[in-house]
Amino acid sequence: MESNIGTYSFLAEPSQMDFTGNLMLSVLGKHLLDSASMHAADCGFGMTFLNENHYTWVLSRLAVECNELPGQNEAYSIDTWIESVLSSFSGRNFIIKNSKGKAIGYARSVWAMIDMESRRPVNLLTLRDGIMKKYIDTEKECPINRPEKIFTRTCTPVEAVTVRYSDMDINGHLNSIRYMEYILNLFPVETFKKKRLKRFEISYLSEAVYGDILGIYHDSDETVGSHQIEMRKQTSGETACKAKVIFV
Repeated sequence: MESNIGTYSFLAEPSQMDFTGNLMLSVLGKHLLDSASMHAADCGFGMTFLNENHYTWVLSRLAVECNELPGQNEAYSIDTWIESVLSSFSGRNFIIKNSKGKAIGYARSVWAMIDMESRRPVNLLTLRDGIMKKYIDTEKECPINRPEKIFTRTCTPVEAVTVRYSDMDINGHLNSIRYMEYILNLFPVETFKKKRLKRFEISYLSEAVYGDILGIYHDSDETVGSHQIEMRKQTSGETACKAKVIFV
């Protein structure tokens, strides 16, 4: 690990391609989360530490921008580092590089750690005597905007999905990546044929569990290619997530 930056290698396998022959964004999202998990483990606050203390990491926000995506059987790597640590949240950034080492995309994320029993946040500043502060890197650049507040106006869902077995993660909640897949499935295939997905941004607001029915609400501004999406629990009306998608 160079300085406080972790670098992890991946392969864009044939089963992970979309119809354009490029890596699906949801797979890239999974690999971003995998690299975050591996870096946390390398730094001493990964799954082994979490399991011993009944803690878990919770992804709060994620923003991804790519100029291109890896093609079939292409090796690529992800650099990741911690940009900031506050008592309740930590900022983590990423650089996606192709097989030649060229930066082809960037991502920003915000994380919290919670106690699995109390569901209360863990103070990251005092975690293991402040270990996270040792790994902050403020010099490495991530030249994309931070996740912003997302607003939707529509009151009528365009469709609804039900959380099933294959949607759930190890914590019994709707998997972070499944949200991405649900949202991207809103768009017809013609959109992906004619345009490039420039930015995907999502904010996770409440946990969805097995059996929850989520209504999907969609606003768009076609003049700038921007789409705002919200997923709400149909029983309680509680917002599970908000997302913003930009095509160019």
